[in-house]
Amino acid sequence: MYVHFEPFAHLFLTYGIATSDIIQDQVQVPQHILLLPPIDEDEFVDPHTGFNVISGQEAVRDFMQSRLASQRDWLDYSHGTYLQELTPGEIAELLYLGHAKTHMQSPFYYKLQNNLVVLPLSTGLINMYFRHLNTFDTTLSAALLRHVRWAANEQPFWLRLRQQEFPAIDPATLKAIRERSVDGIIFNFSGVAFSREAVRVQLLQPTGRFLPERELGNQTIGALVLDRQKQQWTLQLDGD
Repeated sequence: MYVHFEPFAHLFLTYGIATSDIIQDQVQVPQHILLLPPIDEDEFVDPHTGFNVISGQEAVRDFMQSRLASQRDWLDYSHGTYLQELTPGEIAELLYLGHAKTHMQSPFYYKLQNNLVVLPLSTGLINMYFRHLNTFDTTLSAALLRHVRWAANEQPFWLRLRQQEFPAIDPATLKAIRERSVDGIIFNFSGVAFSREAVRVQLLQPTGRFLPERELGNQTIGALVLDRQKQQWTLQLDGD
């Protein structure tokens, strides 16, 4: 799993974080989703923007839990009437956002009152914009715990620990991880160390541009550690 954080834009370049992770931990499901081109004529098309839309929390939840949500460019918006207020220039900005997979200016629009933007890249990475950083933090926690559970389940049965439930990561630790990810951070789940005392997730920093499935001379920078007795996660960085 990989995260690179650009603080000014609230932009996270990610790998291994699913859109379903966003709506875990009691995060409110958006009311509406605006899908950027290509347009599916078999689905509802908003007549003003010409874009596909998904409305209703149940339909939005189903979409965000589907594989399609990690394959399409989309953003949320607050009210259906706000779409009718978009100018041709603002619609052009949205078209650019979906085409270039990056922002020309802030992708958080006053009229849409959106909190999320998801832009999958051809490399398998995803550009994710979060208006509220604490929403990313809870998303990160959900993704990390999901990967830890997968790693635990892949252990040989005679090595598996009886207790397979893992506590949530506290806000202070999540903030520290986010701040450290400005330089890019890889969570190495292929090398998770499980014991009765602790769980250790190795943390790496890529020495070049990160691409999935590409071997790089990554530098070990520390570990994310669960103390099983205290049921508490800590970020342990080399040199601290």
